[in-house]
Formats: sequence, structure tokens, C-alpha cells
Amino acid sequence: MKKTVLITLILATLFFASIANAQVGVGVPAENIHPSAELEVKSSTKGFLPPRMTKAERDAILTPAAGLLIYQTDAVANNPAGLYYFDGTDWKNGAGVQGIKGDKGDQGPAGTGISSGTATNQIMYWNGGAWVTLNPGSDNQFLKISNGYLNWSFIDGYAPSITDIDGTLYKTVNIGSQQWMAENLKVSKYNDGTAIPNITDNTQWQNNTTGAWAYYNNDVANNAKYGKLYNCYAVSKTSNGNKNVCPTGWHVPSDYEWTVLTDYLGGESVAGGNLKEVGTSSWFSPNTAATNTSLFTGLPGGYRDFSGDYFNIGNDGLWWSTTENNRTIAWNRNLDNAFGDAGRAKSLKRSGLSVRCLRD
Repeated sequence: MKKTVLITLILATLFFASIANAQVGVGVPAENIHPSAELEVKSSTKGFLPPRMTKAERDAILTPAAGLLIYQTDAVANNPAGLYYFDGTDWKNGAGVQGIKGDKGDQGPAGTGISSGTATNQIMYWNGGAWVTLNPGSDNQFLKISNGYLNWSFIDGYAPSITDIDGTLYKTVNIGSQQWMAENLKVSKYNDGTAIPNITDNTQWQNNTTGAWAYYNNDVANNAKYGKLYNCYAVSKTSNGNKNVCPTGWHVPSDYEWTVLTDYLGGESVAGGNLKEVGTSSWFSPNTAATNTSLFTGLPGGYRDFSGDYFNIGNDGLWWSTTENNRTIAWNRNLDNAFGDAGRAKSLKRSGLSVRCLRD
């Protein structure tokens, strides 16, 4: 009896010893386990689930081993939710930290980075395709960490003024990630100095397919507040010989860039109120929902129809985008005194609309 028990113990010991020294495969035949792996898991329908815990629970682990892996379930300060590993000194986000150029930045998503510039207080950042130079002090911009990533942010509000080639000074405003003119464009030349014709005759306006502008009702008094009305041939680089009506470093926005603006302000259904100048000194009553919280100060400059006639000053403000719908039509954005939305519509390129410039 004693002999039988002894033999059984010896066999069990050998069995468990062999298991203890063997590689383990889950969903992988033993002969296919990679020689470098102690444990290999294979599945096309399920994943590997590490321990899940809060940051407080993670930090409470006593003497964690280098390489210890957990999934943090909450986002705390500069510690976003996600996979973390202990590097022997500290817990590190498994995705790397985006933005800081260095041993972790190039490993992080998009590998963006920052670097000191050569000028005083100058900062450069990599936008994914090129280095861009900014002066955060004058541009009302700053760096902040959001969900663990380092990003440029704007301080919403007025930014430094700009001047067009005619010498006209314009207020500008930061709205979300964009910097806009806070006034309608008044320039009479492209920024290379080429004159843009002022067409007053209706028949000539109807038949024209090159860049042109006009004052509303051909009255120069409307220029000071509402700016000029431009046809789309003046603002679209595909039809004006790759010229630019905006100051250097600025451009006429695309339809997508207008959407970035309205999305930031809550969507098209409510953005109009945030964009319109308050009161009825420029807008006809009731100027519905106008708050101008964005400081965009949208004005009802009206428009010039493709026929050459003028309409709706005080009621409507319309601004070109550079996005074409087809060969003769392009998209615009518009505001109305009776509604609080920001409309998106199409106009014939021969029409005259207002222009706002956006920083590159």
C-alpha cells in the first residue's frame, strides 16, 4: 500500500513539473506556440482582457513589477482612461503622449511635436505635414493637455487686427480652433496688387464671368459698415487665376470650414444667433435669437442678384465659400433677421455676396 502511494506521488510530481515548464496556448496547438512566448492566445472573435481598475486602485498596487499591465477605467487629470504599464518607476499610458517631441512623442498618435523657434517667444508645432510658426502671445493661442494629449487651443475672443492691401484695418476674432475676420471684406484689389473691377451696370454684371465687386445699390456709403459685394469669380482661385482677395496668410473659407464654425457654435440650427450682431441698428426687427456670443458680428449686407439688382439689406447677410456645386454655382452661408439658424445654400457665381476671410 505504501509503495503504491509513493509511486503515485512520484508520477504526480513529474506530471505537474512538466506542465509548469511547458508553454501555454489558448486557441493555439502546442506545436504552433511561438518559441519566444510563455503564453500565446489566438482568437478572431474575442480579445485579451487585462485587469480593469480606477486610477486610485492602480496607484494602490504595492511595489508593482516593471511591465505590469492594467486598464484604467476613469480619466483623471492628465491620466486618460486606457492601457497603462509600469516602467519600473512610474505608470505610463500605453499609447504614448501625443504632442511632446521626444522619446514618447514620436510613438504617440500622429507623432506631433513642438520645438523652440529662433525668434523670441516663437513656438513651432508640427501640424502633420509641415512646421507652423506661431506666437501664442499675440495670436491668443496656448498649449493645453486635453485627455492626455498636447494641443493648440485658442482663447475665444478678439485677436490681433489685420490689414488688407488697400490699408484697411479689420478686427479679428478667435472662435474655437479658427481665427476669423470680425468684419466684412472691403478690399478693391487682390493681394498681389491686381485691381478687381467695380461693375455698376446691370447688363455688364449679368454677362460677366470674371472677378468683380460692387457697393450695395452702387452707394459707397454702404461700404463702411457692410463692405463690398463680390461675385464668386473674384473669390474662387479656380476662376480668378489663383489670386487671393484676402490678406496674405488668410483665405476665403471653404464650405467645410464654415461647417467647422457652425458645429463649434452648436450646429446650423442655433449658430445663426451666436453669429449675428445684437440689436436692430443694422438688422431689421426682430433679429431673432441674436446674441453675438462668438463676436463674429454678422451683418445684413444684402446681396446683388445675378441680374444685377440688389436685395434685402437689413434682412439678410450672405457670405461666399470657395466650394463649388457645379461650374456656375457655389455654396454660401447666410443669416436672416427672422431666424436664429445659419443657413447653407447655393448661389449663382454671378451673384454678389459678402466675404469673410479665415486665417490659414
